[in-house]
Parts: sequence; C-alpha cells; structure tokens
Amino acid sequence: MKRRAGRIVVLHGVMFGVLAVIGCGHLQLVEADLRASPNEGAVPLRVDFDTCRSSYGAAGSGTFALDFGDGTPPLQGEEFAVSIPHVYERAGEYRARLTVIAADGSADTATAAIEVSDGGPAEGSGVGDRAYDFTAVSTEGREITLSEFRGGVVLIEFWGSWCTPCKESMPHINALWETFHEQGLVVLAISTDTKAEDAASYLAANDFGGLICIWEPGGKKTRIKELYEVDWIPRSVVVDKNGIVRYNGYPTDVKADFIEALLSESS
Repeated sequence: MKRRAGRIVVLHGVMFGVLAVIGCGHLQLVEADLRASPNEGAVPLRVDFDTCRSSYGAAGSGTFALDFGDGTPPLQGEEFAVSIPHVYERAGEYRARLTVIAADGSADTATAAIEVSDGGPAEGSGVGDRAYDFTAVSTEGREITLSEFRGGVVLIEFWGSWCTPCKESMPHINALWETFHEQGLVVLAISTDTKAEDAASYLAANDFGGLICIWEPGGKKTRIKELYEVDWIPRSVVVDKNGIVRYNGYPTDVKADFIEALLSESS
C-alpha cells in the first residue's frame, strides 16, 4: 500500500475489458485512484484494476487512460469501473499508470506495482494447483479476496442451508475452525442459497459465527462455485500458506492433523 497526496493507493491486481460502474462517487478535485488485485503471482497473471474511486472533480466529465506497463496498448475510456481485467503474459516487474484528464484540462495520475514471477503451478482447483483467486463480499458487507489470507491456511467450504449433507458436515468444519483459527485457519463458507439471509441466519442459529459467509446471486450456479468446477456439495477445498490447493473433496475427510500439519509449514 502506498500513501500519496492525502489518499491511499492500494497496489494489487486482475482483468481485461470494460465494465460496469458500481457506486463510483464524485469529488470536487480531479482524482486518479488505481487499485490492483492481486499485485503479484506467477505467469500468466490476471489482475483486476479498480478505478472507481477516481473522479473528474467539479468538471464532472473527462477521459482516462490506463497503461498496464507491459507494452500492450493502454485502455482509454470515460466511465470509471470497479473491475478492469488484464493478463500479464511475461515475468517481470510492471508499473501500471492511470491518467485522469478532466474536461477543464486538469489532470492527475496514480500507479500500481505488479510483480509477475516465472513458472510455478498453473491456476486451478485441483490438488497442486495455485488456487483460483477471487474477490467477493461477505454477508456482513466485508470485501474478501482469497489471496489476502496468504500466509495462513484457508478452507473454502461450498455448502447450502437447503442441503442435508451440508448440515451434517458443517459442525465438523466449525470444529476445525474453533480448534485452529488462532493458529491461522480461515473458513470461507461459499453459500449456494438463493437468498443471502438464508445462509447467514443458518450459520447464526447454529453458532457458526466464526465462519466467513460469502453469498452471491446464482444459487447452485454461483460464480465461485463455477470457477472451482464444483459439481456436488458439500465440498471442501483447502489452500495452504502459499496459495496451493492441498485438498479437494468431502468435508469430513479433512482431518485435524492434516490442518495442523499445514499450519506448521513455512510460507
């Protein structure tokens, strides 16, 4: 993270294209704000750039140019967006630059550093793969990115409050969290419910409040479930400290000694 000119510019990264604008506000001064997630990883690295906190200030309109720093043509536009995806195909250190020019000629710039390493496991959901990174919002309104938990162990639990086998296995998942959360275990409970309140109320009613509940529209075909190619639930995907998938299967087969061993590994 880099503090500049009285604001915070978060260096992170992922994505390519154009985009829906969600909740972009307007400031009185021209403001360039560039955020990337993730900001490091192995090739090919997909990075999402967020320009939504930028503003044309009092002018109210203008243009922007986003140079990804890797020699590809800059993206130009007028509407700021929450997610602009770009894929870095070669290893190296890059600095993306956002230039905002208001209609009255005033301008501002912001940058984000991207570090792309050579080699490493391919991104995927199988054991040995580098876990697919994703960003979503919890039912408590917190923005969650999988890679932010790097250095700890993450158990991604695909479930639904409508699913009887899920209800049977969830106490086991919660017991693992209760035993190991102080040592760095995080549980992301990816709901397949049709309503967010169904998932949140079920976890609250059963005292599973330590699990981070993530809900997105789509029910049984949510974005993250499709990304991880989950064709049945309940399903547990365990990601180690380095972001590598170490288990993908039935929840009750995730044993305490396995989690303990992963937590003892160096990152």
